[in-house]
Amino acid sequence: MFFGKKATIGLDIGSSAVKVVQLKRAGKGIELEKFAMEPIYAGRDKKAAGLNMKQLKIDAAKRAIERAGISAKFSVSSVSGESIIVRYIQLPEMPENELKNALRWEAEEYIPFRIDEVNLDSVILGKTENETGKVDVLLVSAKKDLIEEHLDIIRQIGLTPSIVDVDSFAFLNCFEINHSPGSSEVVALVNIGAEVTNINIYMSGNSRFSRDISIAGDAITNAISSKMNIDFVKAEAIKISEGAPWEQPAASSERESSGGLIASIRGTVEKITGEELGYDAQDAIAQKVIRNNLQNLLSEISRSIQFFENQASGRTVQKIILGGGSSRMKNIAPFFSKELGLPVEIIDPLRRITVRESLLSEVTAAQETLAVGIGLALRKVVD
Repeated sequence: MFFGKKATIGLDIGSSAVKVVQLKRAGKGIELEKFAMEPIYAGRDKKAAGLNMKQLKIDAAKRAIERAGISAKFSVSSVSGESIIVRYIQLPEMPENELKNALRWEAEEYIPFRIDEVNLDSVILGKTENETGKVDVLLVSAKKDLIEEHLDIIRQIGLTPSIVDVDSFAFLNCFEINHSPGSSEVVALVNIGAEVTNINIYMSGNSRFSRDISIAGDAITNAISSKMNIDFVKAEAIKISEGAPWEQPAASSERESSGGLIASIRGTVEKITGEELGYDAQDAIAQKVIRNNLQNLLSEISRSIQFFENQASGRTVQKIILGGGSSRMKNIAPFFSKELGLPVEIIDPLRRITVRESLLSEVTAAQETLAVGIGLALRKVVD
């Protein structure tokens, strides 16, 4: 979003993995022709001290590009986090050149950083409902040091940055192309990454609310790791397999079949507590930790929806679309639906995109995590 048909890749540099995606036009459709995902830590404990995060990201991206057989030299990538501020403001209608100057002055009121410390971008969303002579404007700011660090990573990977977008907008782009929402739909898009959760509310063909929060997948994993005294990798696997607390008719048999990891760490917990713990006790520990952390996340999602609805002239969110690594947690969609009182779906980033047969297995296995990378790659295929 801050920069910018040569061959270009979507490059999603997350905090746990790097995904590279190359799309192409195939007749009237779109084909995913090249893809790879590489872990940033590659067997290392994510919480270990002294890790050079920047270099690990560069190395992971280079491995992914090589394994995918990508020769493209241009990238569309994205950033996220609390250094990204998105605001929705109303301004009087005016010529575009005057609007640019007005936005810089307006930004000082809405951006909690010094203006000379940020890059600014804006999009006119359309005329303000019920207010004559005003327009709705999407204002985005990003700390310059964040962008400079990101661009340095891109260049050290060996790529030329074509566009730098925002994760939540890339997720929205993927949703819009694949799910084809109706013009009257109001949808909350929730991308649960490792360190950041993006919340974006889509209405009338545009983003109308966007917020990044630091409660995300790693918060749950770290809590499990700490409570059960196990390493991060085991805790992550337990988070995904145990999933959100949810009772269903086949719950007992499913628990028995998925309890290997819980059983494998039973001895460690017994040594710490001095008590003999059965599967039910282990299960209860994991479920309590997961529930507590998911409730923290749900509270922030609910607050965001309420804030939007208070500003939206009677429009209400109709459903939620989940994505990101932690959307792979068992039962997370029905649990979120019950707690928030709204229909919840997991995003399908491949609904309108065909996948090259040789990539089908790998892409399908990573499907829930692909929305940002695909949304980025779509910028150069669809725009």
